[in-house]
Amino acid sequence: MKKFSLTTTLCAAAAALFLTACGGEDTSASATTASADSAATAPKTLKVGVCPGPYGPMLERIFKPLLQEQGYELTVIEFTDYVQPNLALDGGDLDANLMQHKAYLDTFVQTQGVKLESATSVPTLGMGVFAQKVKSFTEIDKAAGGTAAIPNDAVNLARALRLARDLDLITLKADLDENKASTADIDQNFYNLEFVPMEAAQISRSLDSVTIGFIPGNYAYAAHLDYGTALGIEQVAEDIKNVVAVRQNDPATKELLFKVVHSPEFKERINNDNEFKLFTKPQWWDEVGAASADTAAPATDADAAETPAA
Repeated sequence: MKKFSLTTTLCAAAAALFLTACGGEDTSASATTASADSAATAPKTLKVGVCPGPYGPMLERIFKPLLQEQGYELTVIEFTDYVQPNLALDGGDLDANLMQHKAYLDTFVQTQGVKLESATSVPTLGMGVFAQKVKSFTEIDKAAGGTAAIPNDAVNLARALRLARDLDLITLKADLDENKASTADIDQNFYNLEFVPMEAAQISRSLDSVTIGFIPGNYAYAAHLDYGTALGIEQVAEDIKNVVAVRQNDPATKELLFKVVHSPEFKERINNDNEFKLFTKPQWWDEVGAASADTAAPATDADAAETPAA
């Protein structure tokens, strides 16, 4: 009996040790699997750069919930100029940016050697002409003239001059590349205006010292200027519509953002937003309709690099 008891005890102990070891292996494997599953389902972070203006709120109100549905958590990072968001994106500190129109991005890519491109255009707030000293152009003394503040970057300066031309303030020389127009290309100046280039962000703060100011939409928005009081508003050309920029070697992010922006849900949210529904829509806007949100992004081509902010 004693011998049997000892043998039984030893066998039981060995069995318990074996089961414990097996149980330990199962627990470890389960923990590893659970950890892997958790990592796979955890939201990925998408960092997007903006400048002051409407596109930060657009990202938060329109993009963010749609990106969450795709498994991405959006982080919006604000910059104070048009240069750093592109450099940060090119350097890998951002995944995308939304702060510039196609013409500006094209120029930046060519002059700075960065490898960026447009994923898609988005609804855009056009440039406006604002004033504190006059309520209409007819109040400008044509003999005495006045000062007109315009953005000092080449793309938006030319854009402001085209708007001034369209508003019958000036004419531009014939046979001119209007995308490269400068103050030297003004032919007739009906109001004897002195066009003063300055940082676009400064124009809204300078309205008390100039007669009129040509302000890109994002800066007018940031300054809480009322477009209902604008003396003139730009009809935004396609190459001046704002774009979501990405790195050329990041097709996954390009496809993701194209998919979100070209979805019926994005269109519905824009159309139901009291601010964004007033923005000029991209050329492709009416093609979305009830189309599937799974539309694939187009292949990169010469048109891909779309430009500074509107």
